[in-house]
Amino acid sequence: MLGYTLRRLAVAVVLLWILSVITFVIYLKVPADPAGFIVDLQHASPAQIAHAHHILGTDRPAVVQYEKYVVRLLHGDLGVSWPTVVFFNGHVQGAAVGHMVWSASLVTGALVFGGFVLLLLVAVPLGTFAATRPRSLVDRLSLGVSVAAISTHPLVVGLLLQLFVGNRWKLLPASGYCTMRQPSAAAIAAWKRFAPTGVPEPCGGAGEWAWHLLLPWLTFALFFVALYMRIVRARMLEVLEEPWVRTARAKGASELHVIRAHALRNAIAPVVTMTAMDAGMAIGIAMYIETVFGLPGLGRTMIRALAGLQGYDLPVILAVTLVAAAAIIVLNLVADLVLIAIDPTVTRRGRGRQRLLGRAA
Repeated sequence: MLGYTLRRLAVAVVLLWILSVITFVIYLKVPADPAGFIVDLQHASPAQIAHAHHILGTDRPAVVQYEKYVVRLLHGDLGVSWPTVVFFNGHVQGAAVGHMVWSASLVTGALVFGGFVLLLLVAVPLGTFAATRPRSLVDRLSLGVSVAAISTHPLVVGLLLQLFVGNRWKLLPASGYCTMRQPSAAAIAAWKRFAPTGVPEPCGGAGEWAWHLLLPWLTFALFFVALYMRIVRARMLEVLEEPWVRTARAKGASELHVIRAHALRNAIAPVVTMTAMDAGMAIGIAMYIETVFGLPGLGRTMIRALAGLQGYDLPVILAVTLVAAAAIIVLNLVADLVLIAIDPTVTRRGRGRQRLLGRAA
């Protein structure tokens, strides 16, 4: 298992490197001048524009720029955000991209993790229940509702939930985000004195944090619940027909014990695999949901980096891309390790196939 994990980590490093190269090359082909972050391109002289390029380091060859980026990355430095750059005492200063992207990734991670937890809490019981009563009214009704949910874009689902549940019925917060920490007295005092009309009061704490994320979690879960429920149902139908399940029933085990202790454990493996496969889609869906509910996650951070009036904020774009890719790779690795813990024969089957291919060669 250790060798398998090390091989997967090596592949992950290579994939991240390839992704960083591709992202950097795409940036170089974008027709935008980053010097616009420092000087007014319409009124600045060529010397001023050249000095701005020198400050940002974009006047150097592409290979040198990428090399400096990789060296900083290996030291944990993701650079500074270009729109915030100032040149002071011969040094470039600005907002640290690492802190910005880390804060945003915590929000996106909370949205994806909570959405998957809610998804599994709904999909696994519904799929199991439907498998025990195939072609019943509950089975057909759940199929119809789930197909309708997965056929609707998450942006539409989020807007509908926001309109009715949040704005019209006032059951849950329609937008906004609260941190896990309580707001300081200074922040509340500043809000009372300087905040414009309509700006909500600073909030925080575990309860407020979860309360404001309920609608985003529900939006996330509704998009995936249909697929996961049908996978659990199909797998459970197969497992319930296995000889060892009939043997457990013949020995007098209750139906609940057979499903929980025997069938469900063997039916859950495809769900773990699908969770890893859907990691990339989940992060993409989370970015849509962040836009609807005003969550300060990776999606909004990327949109702001791409929508700058002066140009594209390359350090933020590269950082968000690499963080999202690293999250996908890590989630796939974790899912593989969980799958091995559930079924240790997975790696043995893989080694057996390799030996068989070696003999055939």
